[in-house]
Formats: sequence, structure tokens, C-alpha cells
Amino acid sequence: MSFESERIAIENHFEEFWNETPIAWENVAFSAPNNSAWVRLTILNGSSNYRTITGLKRHLGVIDVQIFTPINTGTNQGREYADTIGTIFEGKKFSDVVCDIASINTIGADSVWHQINVTIPYWRDS
Repeated sequence: MSFESERIAIENHFEEFWNETPIAWENVAFSAPNNSAWVRLTILNGSSNYRTITGLKRHLGVIDVQIFTPINTGTNQGREYADTIGTIFEGKKFSDVVCDIASINTIGADSVWHQINVTIPYWRDS
């Protein structure tokens, strides 16, 4: 599986199961909605190493989904979205991508949005 195939598999998997908000894709023009939530998916590739037993390369990475909800509306909606995102990826295998356990990190608010990030480590062999 190539890096491009990996991207397609991850984005397609998310798009198939995510119906809650608009999605901002990496390096694609996007206009954030006015006063309603949205998410941004980014694939953070990590290190790659040879596996000694099989001779395959193991590629590590993190799926990062940033959740943006309007400020002054609490964190309930963002945390519910985080739970849904966790369910979409956590422990799932699709194509050759294997996902681990999701975690969340509250970033906080700026003048418009409150942000919570969901990170899901993953790996694939090639």
C-alpha cells in the first residue's frame, strides 16, 4: 500500500461513516460554516521501519480529527462528536490500515470556535 492509497483508505473510511458535520480535507478549499460545527481530518505520517521477522516495512502514523464547535455553547457537542469519531476508527481495520485506541485533547477556544482534537494511532505493513 502506498502513502496515497493509505490516504484514500483513511479518508474514504471516515467519509463513509461521518454524517454529522462538513469535513475539511487536507489542502482542499473549505469555507467554515457560520455558527455550526465542522471537522478537519489530517493524516500525520510517522516513522517507518523494517520488521525483522517478515521483512515488511511497518509504517506508523496518527489520524488527527479536529472538531470545531461554536464558542460559548459548552463542550457536550464536541465530546459527543469525539465519541462518534472514536467509534469510527478505534480498533478498526480497513484496507491495510489498522487503527489503535482513540484519545482526545481539548485545545480550547479562540474568538469563534472551541476545538477538541481526536487522535487515533494507526499502522500498516507493506
